[in-house]
Amino acid sequence: MRLHTPPAGVPSWRCAAYCSPSSSSPSAPAPPNHQERSSLQVPVVHRDAVFPPAPGAPPGGLLRLRHGADAGHYTVQLASLHPTAAADDDDRLRSPVLSGLPFDSGEYFAVIGVGDPSTRALVVIDTGSDLIWLQCAPCRHCYRQMTPLYDPRSSSAYRRIPCASHRCRRDVLRYPGCDARTGGCVYMVMYGDGSASSGDLATDRLVFPSDTHVHNVTLGCGHDNRGLFESAAGLLGVGRGNLSFPTQVAAAYGRVFSYCLGDRMSRAKDSSSYLVFSRTPELPSTAFTPLRTNRRRPSLYYVDMVGFSVGGEPVTGFSKASLALDPATGRGGIVVNSGTAISRFARDAYAAVRDAFNSRAAAGGMRKLDTNFSVFDACYDLRGRGHATVRVPSIVLHFAGGMDMALPPANYLVPVEGSDRRTYFCLGLQAADDGLNVLGNVQQQGFGVVFDVELERIGFAPNGCSA
Repeated sequence: MRLHTPPAGVPSWRCAAYCSPSSSSPSAPAPPNHQERSSLQVPVVHRDAVFPPAPGAPPGGLLRLRHGADAGHYTVQLASLHPTAAADDDDRLRSPVLSGLPFDSGEYFAVIGVGDPSTRALVVIDTGSDLIWLQCAPCRHCYRQMTPLYDPRSSSAYRRIPCASHRCRRDVLRYPGCDARTGGCVYMVMYGDGSASSGDLATDRLVFPSDTHVHNVTLGCGHDNRGLFESAAGLLGVGRGNLSFPTQVAAAYGRVFSYCLGDRMSRAKDSSSYLVFSRTPELPSTAFTPLRTNRRRPSLYYVDMVGFSVGGEPVTGFSKASLALDPATGRGGIVVNSGTAISRFARDAYAAVRDAFNSRAAAGGMRKLDTNFSVFDACYDLRGRGHATVRVPSIVLHFAGGMDMALPPANYLVPVEGSDRRTYFCLGLQAADDGLNVLGNVQQQGFGVVFDVELERIGFAPNGCSA
């Protein structure tokens, strides 16, 4: 959970839109070389398939609000995630992806290889930023990571990008710099939660399971890194900007990708979650809403919402204007973001949803607690009065174009651990006061999500991981 206070005017969530590479440039970087593939697919392995929980352990780290977890004992299991050839030969590029809960992180990670020979890297998947970067040796300042530190001196494919390159211009890289000693381009990227990375802009090879290589990928080699990345080796930016990974491979796979983020609380092995770059057959249950572009934050994936329903009844008592993007001011609308855990909505909208939920929860036998847990102000004991069965109110998000997103209870009831060591559940939504509404990955889990820039739409399919 990101509880740090960002600089004034910067949203308190993981997003580098205000300082990451811009998508407004008319000249995108030259596409990297790649092996021919019909699609670029990254299957998802749930964290419990790699990090088995202790017997009888309560629900996981972030949602227990348990801080300072010792993740050192996961190193052995993580070593087994080195990218290797997949068992099948469906001509798709694959890599394990896992939940960050063992590290008290609310993000999802991919395991890729970087360099030649390759070093495995555990990277955050982030639709809210563009630049791909990794911690690099030699390190001036690096946080602890679970995979080996990437050393570009060991890679025969590594190349510094010169200052004269178009990729080192401000219209491509928001805050470029030049190392006068070497003539190489340097980068700096900062995030709304106070995290940051800076170092050399370069190209190298990325390796995915099934032994597929993507050559000449532009990335940041970070020698000075700080913040809340919780054991990851870096970040895989999949935003809409010129230096994001989907843009760099668009010549091969098109400007469309999709993912399904598995249930973070499941203790069953789950290899059906995925991240895939290319146009794939749509699930019959996929419904689409128009993709909007915010000129003030062009790297982000915006959609418009039109309302909520709780317990089958429309929620009233708030201004729906905050749910739709205002092109003139850049406020409103909903950002679909994999790098934020909990969804956040304008304060009046959140309050209306919370109050409607409280009312229907009480009628269903859910006992509301008098205490709050961190950012959550609506928490419940689900054992019911006299251990009776409780009825959980449904929540549906309504989007423009007639698309409805009916959330399973696990996507909005967040387990937390009380001082009595018992597990309670909180309404997993937050209020936003900065005009930036976000659909987070907790609410997205289990849905197949399609980011179709070519057709300017975003789609959601329930039960998308099991399809």
